[in-house]
Amino acid sequence: MRMFLKSAAPLLVSLSLLAGCGEGADVSEAPEVGTRTAALLGPGEFSREVSSTTDAAGNQTFVTEYAAGNYTLPDGQSGSVASVTIKTFIPATGGTSGSCITSTIEKLEAVPGWTTTVNRAGGCDREIRVEVSNPTTRQEADFSFLMIFGKTRIDSGAIR
Repeated sequence: MRMFLKSAAPLLVSLSLLAGCGEGADVSEAPEVGTRTAALLGPGEFSREVSSTTDAAGNQTFVTEYAAGNYTLPDGQSGSVASVTIKTFIPATGGTSGSCITSTIEKLEAVPGWTTTVNRAGGCDREIRVEVSNPTTRQEADFSFLMIFGKTRIDSGAIR
């Protein structure tokens, strides 16, 4: 784990700066949510590391669950109605010609009444996009994830 943190320090700084982007918008009408928001995430939590490994060559693989479909209730409570678990592979040759970060969806989860639709599945330097929607209330949110050397962007998507 120490090796991962040392070599990925710039990436972790980028992710921590982006964490503020994961906050939900105010919702005048509370979304219909279940008793829990996601497999591992608690109310107001943006992400949770599931696993992290570094192989002998220095390649890093980590799995992280991200909140999707964020909301903030009038009383200030916040949470998400879905989560997207993403496996990310970062080659030891990071940033050199021909190397890329590969991100793939491992798992999607939504509370009852909400559905997830994959619009872009990721891949080598490819974006992941997932639509979260509730057909009954017509509420929706767009989750997006792109991890490219120097251009990382994560948007949990506020419910609208």
